[in-house]
Amino acid sequence: MLCTLILLQSCNRKFLGFDFSTKEELKIDSFEFEYFSSKAKFKYNSGDDKTKATANIRIKKDSIIWMNLTPGVGIQAARIKITRDSLIMIDNINKNVLRYSFETLSEEFNFDLSFDLIQSVIIGDLPIAMTSRDQVDKQATHFLMTQNRDELDIENTIGLKTRKLEKLTATSTKTQNTLDIKYGEFKLVDEYAFPHKTLILLDYFKDEKNQSITIDIEHNRTQIEKKPLRFPFNIPKRYERK
Repeated sequence: MLCTLILLQSCNRKFLGFDFSTKEELKIDSFEFEYFSSKAKFKYNSGDDKTKATANIRIKKDSIIWMNLTPGVGIQAARIKITRDSLIMIDNINKNVLRYSFETLSEEFNFDLSFDLIQSVIIGDLPIAMTSRDQVDKQATHFLMTQNRDELDIENTIGLKTRKLEKLTATSTKTQNTLDIKYGEFKLVDEYAFPHKTLILLDYFKDEKNQSITIDIEHNRTQIEKKPLRFPFNIPKRYERK
């Protein structure tokens, strides 16, 4: 009877569509912090629009993401503040201010963008937490976790050694737009593994044409801050609001 119960339990797990033993084996380390700062090399490429700069990044977890982009010595090209509901950019080159809601940004790129997604991308955490309905397969060097949320299919590659997200591919089932993220050069920041290289590629369809955005981030100084950070964001009065 005992053997029969064990066998039925094992079969039931497979009938439900996932293997509990594989999921229990999968361990994903998150990056824990309250305040975080980084200095990084930042490259942006979208058709004729290309930017290469040094980025100073500050984050208050789940609250504010702040960036200062400097393409040359003493030249501040842009300052960006991202909150739970919006993104604001001060463009010092063209002397204007751009303000977007996440709803507007999502419509612009035909892809569901949010504060949580951007924060996860920067720190290398799993954007969507694992649940019992997700499929997990163990490979030779990594776990492959497949998720489906609303109109989004997501493939997460988690390294066996790093226990961190190393690659993500998200595809919109409605538009077929895709977001690819690759992480590399994991180093300890305090006791947490952190990816010091991030490559982001967004392919989307707009104006009846396929378009793409590539962002390359290479961190060279990362720190979990012990004290609260400042997020200065003064908009000059003469700048045009858009």
